[in-house]
Amino acid sequence: MEIEFVTSSPDLRSLPPADLPEVAFLGRSNCGKSSLINHFLDRRELARTSGKPGKTRLWNYFRVAGRFYLVDLPGYGYAKVSKSQRATWREYLPRYLASEDRAIAAI
Repeated sequence: MEIEFVTSSPDLRSLPPADLPEVAFLGRSNCGKSSLINHFLDRRELARTSGKPGKTRLWNYFRVAGRFYLVDLPGYGYAKVSKSQRATWREYLPRYLASEDRAIAAI
């Protein structure tokens, strides 16, 4: 199966085109979203993991077999980030999930 890292996006303006369905992994920091993606794709180091919460701070897109994207979203809760970064995530996540332009399934 062909798996390709596409991009890391800091905001909604720089996401890849909405040309494929997206499966987005959303949850608290350090709950295993990146590890689940690696397990699901049978790759050890595709999505970066860490023992410290909050290392995923961007929208990370992986194209799977040219058919859909897996999206590793920033975690929330335990991440040691600034209040402004946390506020940005609070603004972007609901807008991303409610987007009418994208076919999104959130896990």
